[in-house]
Amino acid sequence: MFDPIVQFIENSGVWVYVLAPLFMVVVAILPIPAEIPAMLNGMVFGPQVGTVITWSGALVGALVSFELARRFGRPLGKRVVKPARMAAADRLVLSAGWPGLITLRLVPTIAFTVVNWAAGLTPVSRWTFAWTTAVGIIPGCLLFTLSGSGLGALYRRNPGLAVTIAGLILLVGVWTLRRYRKRHPASAQAASVH
Repeated sequence: MFDPIVQFIENSGVWVYVLAPLFMVVVAILPIPAEIPAMLNGMVFGPQVGTVITWSGALVGALVSFELARRFGRPLGKRVVKPARMAAADRLVLSAGWPGLITLRLVPTIAFTVVNWAAGLTPVSRWTFAWTTAVGIIPGCLLFTLSGSGLGALYRRNPGLAVTIAGLILLVGVWTLRRYRKRHPASAQAASVH
C-alpha cells in the first residue's frame, strides 16, 4: 500500500521538501481530507519536521482559500443570497467572534476546507482568520503527524502490521463520523451547507 509512495518520496530527493508543503496547500484549498497527507508527513519527515510541514502547508492553503472566497465568493453571494439573509449571517459570525472560529477549528466533524472558504464569505477580518487558524489547527497537525510518525517507525519494522493499523484507524474514523452525523443531523447538515 505505501511502497509506491515511499519509492516516489525516496526518488524525489530534495524536492520532497518542496512537494510536501505544496501538497498540503492544495489539500487545504480543495475538499480533500488532510489526515492522510499529514500522517505521510509524519512517516517521511518524522514528528518535528513533519508537523512543521503539515502546519505551514495547511495554514498557507487556508489563507489562499480565504482570499479566493473573499475576492470572488462574497460578490457572487451578494448576487445570489437575499441581502437580509447575508446580513443575518454576517451578524452571527461577528457575534461568535474569534472564539467561534477557534471552536470550528477544534470540532473534528467540521471540514477544514469548509471553514476556510466559508470564513472568506463573511466579514471576519483577515488577521482574526489567520491567527485563529494558525492556533486552531495545531492539535490536529500534531495528532495526525505524530500518528504518521509512529506508523512510519512501525512500517519500517513490520509493513503488514502498519498497513493494518492504518486501515483500522481509517475505518474507525469513518465509522465515528457516520455515527456522529446520524446522531446530530442538524450540525452535520449545517457543516455541509457552508
